[in-house]
Amino acid sequence: MDAFSKCSVCLQKFTLKGPAPYLLPCLHAVCEACVTSVAGCVISCSTCQSEVKLTDTTLQKDAVRQKEIFHLTVKHRRTDLLCTNDDGNQAVCWCQECEEFLCEYCQNLHNRFNATRRHVVETFTDTTLGSMYVESVCKLHNRYPLEYFDKSCNSLICAKCRLGGHADHDVGDLNEAADAAKGRIVEHGKNVSAYRISHQTYLKSISKAINDTKKTSSALKEAIHHTFHSLRTKLDQREKELIIELENQTKQELLSLHTKQVTSEGESERCKWTSDYIKTVLRYASNSDYLTLESSIQDTTKTHLASLPPHRLRTHVATFNTRGLDKLKSEISEFGSISAYGSDQTDNGTQTDGSHLTDADSKHEHLEFLEVPNDPTAMPRFDAGCESCRRKTGTMTPVTLRCPQIQLDAARANTDWCHVTTDGELVNSPPTTQHRHSGRLRKYRGTCASTSIPLPPPSSPGPHTPQYWETHSRVGVVGGGLGWLVLEVGVVEESQLDSERYVCLQPRSWCVSVWSCDTHRGSLCTIVCQQGEKGMCYNNTMSNTPGTQATLHYGVVLDVGRGRLAFIDLDREVVLAKVDVEWRESLLPVFGAGRRDLYTVNMKVISGVDIPMTDTKKSLISDALN
Repeated sequence: MDAFSKCSVCLQKFTLKGPAPYLLPCLHAVCEACVTSVAGCVISCSTCQSEVKLTDTTLQKDAVRQKEIFHLTVKHRRTDLLCTNDDGNQAVCWCQECEEFLCEYCQNLHNRFNATRRHVVETFTDTTLGSMYVESVCKLHNRYPLEYFDKSCNSLICAKCRLGGHADHDVGDLNEAADAAKGRIVEHGKNVSAYRISHQTYLKSISKAINDTKKTSSALKEAIHHTFHSLRTKLDQREKELIIELENQTKQELLSLHTKQVTSEGESERCKWTSDYIKTVLRYASNSDYLTLESSIQDTTKTHLASLPPHRLRTHVATFNTRGLDKLKSEISEFGSISAYGSDQTDNGTQTDGSHLTDADSKHEHLEFLEVPNDPTAMPRFDAGCESCRRKTGTMTPVTLRCPQIQLDAARANTDWCHVTTDGELVNSPPTTQHRHSGRLRKYRGTCASTSIPLPPPSSPGPHTPQYWETHSRVGVVGGGLGWLVLEVGVVEESQLDSERYVCLQPRSWCVSVWSCDTHRGSLCTIVCQQGEKGMCYNNTMSNTPGTQATLHYGVVLDVGRGRLAFIDLDREVVLAKVDVEWRESLLPVFGAGRRDLYTVNMKVISGVDIPMTDTKKSLISDALN
């Protein structure tokens, strides 16, 4: 429904029978009642907050709004229109020349009288925009229509006026002047529309800035939370190390004291035996017995006196050295800062690309800030055999990327097939010395990360920082073959670990793997597998000819909060697949390799600050998160 305009002072809607609207210089309207009752001769427009002094400005009735009110009343409030002749009947038409509303009875009378029968009468059903008013007539020469426009006086005049006081003025045809004015008004409208479009564009950029600011704040909150969580974890780890060190030293000290205690108790008991025997000798021995036993008793006594203990044991007291505590507290109180929005972020302490968490934690953690497109289209679930998805352009949102330190768990490696070297590489050959361990994997021909990745608790849903790590694997073809696994890098739910020889064969597991494919003979293929189902082959990863060597690079993007997992071929510079999963339990990064007699594999996990983060890699990770 079209809205009736309101008075910019009292905010009452204009009606056909109510106070007439007057036009303000700001093009807003004020009702006649507010004009006549204004205090101080100053009208304040509530719409645009402009003020008009009535002593300096003469307000005119707003004829256009009066026509608008008439049209809206006819269209929406026809019951408000009553016959002008005060008979209380509903009006059904409008006479332009008489400027009266007529009911059916008055309309019939109007059509019968000779003076009015030729008047143009419009029924409300036929009323058009602007038909309420007829062309004005000259106030000086009554009934003469206003047909001309005097440009000198800027006024409408009739033909008689033109021959009289306006004879020497620049006078033109009213219709032509009106058309020219209309054209100029149209241009003004276009300019105002363009100006408004500029403001709307600017407002969109402000809205985007507001959203980006909120998202940046959210990302920085996550980064701050993660940073201090890492610090707390580091402090907790140090606390555990000190407790373990104290317990070990206490155990050694107690063992030493126990040894001294047992030795002293034994010596004391032997002294008691000797003392009791001497008492027996003194009670029962004869003179000859004294002379016979003196030498033996003397030797035994010397033995006892040779190991005479000190009067008291000098105890060793352990102490807790807190050297540097005050400095640490001071540094913590001053650690971190937030650069103001719009400031030049050139401070070396600002976390940007290439910076890491803290000096104390630089070996274990790294944060990157990416920009990912805001794509409202939901990402389809992974389907084995689907093509990889390229990134779509759109509005960019800053996202914090976490690069955790991933370490291969040497203690859990299946040493029947592989081992982890002292340099942290996974090699697909048994170690020279077997060290059996109850926690070693028995089926899976590889190992896992030393720590699992927990899922966010259901009670705290929200954004979680996506994680990224990658592997660099040196592969050599020895015997080659068809249908054999060369290597795999993936993620499994913790309970599924060690359920099969390879991750690509087991449920609740996802990986990127390299195979000697049966289809593409002569080359090794890269395949993404999901819960035992193989995807499409990316052939020509490397030649399957014996003697061929190459280094293969793969990246893993994991966002446990969104349930997103993606694999990247860093050599091809392509996102191989994106997987959307509802995780059920904690996840473990896993790393496996095939038979040594067919292929040699030396796999290195690159994580934390060791990841070379390039613009191309950031783009691929953004694609994976989109």
